[in-house]
This record gives sequence, C-alpha cells and structure tokens, in this order.
Amino acid sequence: MNFIQFITTRQFLKHWAYSILLFIVIAWVTLMILKVYTRHNQVAVTPKYVGLSMDQVNSLESSKDFELVIVDSIYDYTRKPGTVISQDPVPDTKVKPGRSIYLSLVSFKPEQVSMPELIDLSLRRAKALLQTYGLKLGSIRIVPDMAENAVLKVSVGGKYVKPGTLILKGSIVDLVIGSGSGNGLPTVPFLIGKTLEAARLELSRLGFFVGNETYSGDCDSTNAQVFEQDPLYVYGKRIENGSSFSLTYKSGTDFDFDAYINNMVIDTIPTETPLP
Repeated sequence: MNFIQFITTRQFLKHWAYSILLFIVIAWVTLMILKVYTRHNQVAVTPKYVGLSMDQVNSLESSKDFELVIVDSIYDYTRKPGTVISQDPVPDTKVKPGRSIYLSLVSFKPEQVSMPELIDLSLRRAKALLQTYGLKLGSIRIVPDMAENAVLKVSVGGKYVKPGTLILKGSIVDLVIGSGSGNGLPTVPFLIGKTLEAARLELSRLGFFVGNETYSGDCDSTNAQVFEQDPLYVYGKRIENGSSFSLTYKSGTDFDFDAYINNMVIDTIPTETPLP
C-alpha cells in the first residue's frame, strides 16, 4: 500500500477527524481560560487618589478593584504629609480589574543629608557641591581675607555648621567668602542694649554669626535686648572673620539698660577715639 492509498483509508480519516476535533477542543478551552485570566471585556476606571490619605484611599469602594502599591515618599512642605502626591496610572484611566496602581506619598519630614566639606573650596566648586547634596545656596558674605574667593565659614539659619552635620535636604546654606584684599580682622561690636533684631543685623553685617541665645526672666523675642555678649566688647579688639557670638537677653521693658551701660567700665563702652 502506497502513501496515497494509506491516507485515503477509512482508519486514517477517522484518526484525522479525531485529531482535528481534539485540536478544536484544546483551542476552545485555552481561549476560555485566557478570557477568564485576562478578564476580557472587563474594564475598571482608576480613581483619583492624589490628595487623599491612605485611610481615605483604602475606604473607597473602587479601591477593591485594584492592588495598591506604595513605591516612594517625597517631601513637599506645600502638601499635607501622608497624602498621595502622584499615582500611576493617572486618574480616569481604563484598565483591567486587579491592575496595580503605584502611589507616591508626601513624606512626614524631609530627608537629611550630611553637610559637605566646603571650607577652602572656591565659590564655584562650593555651589556645585551644594547642588549635588540637594542643598540651596543662600547669602554670600565677602569679608577681608587673604584667601580670595575661598569659603571661610558655612552656616544654616545663622548657625555655624560643621562638615558631616546632618541637616534637612533643601536647606539654605549661607557662605562667608574671602575677598583676597588685606588681612585685617573685624572689631568686636558693642551689642549691649541693642534689640534682638538689631544685634543679629549688626553681626550679619560684620560677617559674624549668632551662636547660643539665652532669654533671662520673662524676656521673649518681642522685648529682648542684649544684656551680655561673648566675645566681650573691648575697644579695638579684633577677632577672626565669621566668629560666633553668644548672646543673653533681658526684657527692655523691665530692665534699665541706660543705667546698666553707664555703670560699665571704660573699656567696654564704645568710643570714637583711642583710649589714653
């Protein structure tokens, strides 16, 4: 029996028919399984989660149709901590039920970074390094110093900050830069009796920083005047650029600063002419 005769036999045709039928059944079952697995013709619309807390998100009936995945937290002081700041897919997107929705939340506090070593760097390099660490450059104060265009002091919020100190990411960093002209040092200012704001302004103008601040008695920031300063004022005394001052305040309404200053010894009172 040759091949042509074999494929025309009744037995072969019967097996061939069974094979086709089996293939059709397997294909149909596979398609049904895929239809159920892929949820064919089933569509869900993604809700708007941005601005909601996770408790509010989970309380939504529509959230049961999705798998919610928190992938990131981002600090944003303009938004309420713990709320959703972004989602993927975006709201009103048609997707299959059970689809994962990836959420980013507003962090409760900013990320902290270590203050980089900026001392002796050029202003240009210091700017680039601050940007790398996620910090912002604030004011630049130029003071007399032989180190031209080099960073001499670093502060955040008026406080001297050492390298390696943990600070909030996005903080504003103020720099003191050398002018390269001369080596003269600034004199210690007389701050006794000055208001809190006036004392801070004077120190900032001279390239100094405010260190520890102590309030005595019922004194507060609204009525505070300088009662003690460290370094002490001595006529003609000069100190290093960017030095830190510790100030003690008393209430200007409850304390006679005029009498206090008049009773000071001569070398602690500012004068326009050198002492004999």
